[in-house]
Amino acid sequence: IHSIFGLVVKNAGQLRKALPAIESRLGKLPAFLAEGAGCVRLPVPLWTGLAVQTCEGAETFLSALEKTLAPLARQPARLARLCADARAAFRKYAAAIQRKKPGPKNGFSIGRENFELMMRERLGLDWTLDEAEATGYRLIAELEAELKKEARKFGPAPARKIIAQAAAAWKPAADTLLAEYDATTREMRAAFEDAELMTFPTGDELRVMPVPDFLRHQFPTAAYLNPGPYEKKQVGIFWVNDLSELRKTAADKAREVEQHFGLELTCAHEAYPGHHLQFVTQNRHRSVLRRHFAHSIYYEGWTLWCEKMCVDRRIFRAKHARLLQLSDALWRAWRIVIDCGLHSGKLDYAAACRLLQKGAGFTKARAEGDVNWYSSSPTVPMSYLLGRLELEKLHAELTGRRGWSLQQFNDWILSFGALPWSWIWRSTLHGTPLPR
Repeated sequence: IHSIFGLVVKNAGQLRKALPAIESRLGKLPAFLAEGAGCVRLPVPLWTGLAVQTCEGAETFLSALEKTLAPLARQPARLARLCADARAAFRKYAAAIQRKKPGPKNGFSIGRENFELMMRERLGLDWTLDEAEATGYRLIAELEAELKKEARKFGPAPARKIIAQAAAAWKPAADTLLAEYDATTREMRAAFEDAELMTFPTGDELRVMPVPDFLRHQFPTAAYLNPGPYEKKQVGIFWVNDLSELRKTAADKAREVEQHFGLELTCAHEAYPGHHLQFVTQNRHRSVLRRHFAHSIYYEGWTLWCEKMCVDRRIFRAKHARLLQLSDALWRAWRIVIDCGLHSGKLDYAAACRLLQKGAGFTKARAEGDVNWYSSSPTVPMSYLLGRLELEKLHAELTGRRGWSLQQFNDWILSFGALPWSWIWRSTLHGTPLPR
């Protein structure tokens, strides 16, 4: 369903041309889902619940898709049949997996040995799980101390209360959160370009769009979908998840909107100069293999570096900017602890959600959205802050000791593609230069 949605998004101006490919995928959906259901053994209960929600969202999407495509179809009746069969296939799939004998409640946990292997192979870190967890707790303590120091500039209240009060008083300037994100994204790109902190791509496109229903429960406030490595037209999608639309009372709606306070940092992270700029640059690498590299410690470390530059270089000038940036970094430090806990078996799903609510001040819905993907992406949640710290080691060496400018440094690290920072460090600075 994601691949069909991708066709719709990327061919929004010429859906008639994309219709044959869309119909082809619709036609293959029933057999694909039936075969998939047959492969499921002892499903993780959490993932079964998420899959059922996805199936319900997929039906909503397919109904909307049919209405959009019907005027363009040469054979409307055929399109209607394909969509009806696909919707029925999702209902059958949801029913089939719910009938399966469930596996262990914490069946998503991959265990200590596998987790440590993935840290070495995915993150380039030769650490034990205990070392990673201890690093997470150390970073939490350091960031909480920094937050307290920054909060004292605003009075005696703790940082979280100051941020909560500022968020409650904040109202988006635009009519909708989506429009606010769109306008802010353009402002952030212009500000970073004016500051000349890195080289910007040309000919790319970024679309700010609402998260579709079938993906809503998988994302926190926002996310990014990068273009393919060989696509001539580099179109990225910046998803915005406005959970206030699902709430009934005015108070609940307002609380969800408040979760987007400081969205300037989110725009710097997901769009410019974060994920979108990095992936578009990587997708033009002269090595066709490098375009495929996707080590999260690199691309997530880069995005947190962008958030920090956003504040340090006064791109984001609001009086609460540094407080928000430190608070977001603290959230990523908690991710290290939760990542280790979930996959070592120390934490179950509910405990992980409570830690995010207590440690980062999330709503229950936002915490669940985060932990849902933590459960299926071991070592990715921890890679954000650890990646920024690894990047900062390179920054200290090249700008501090070798006198590089920040633009020279940023362009240099963007030239590699998404490799672990330790590989770049060892191969380039302390060994044979790594070809770029």
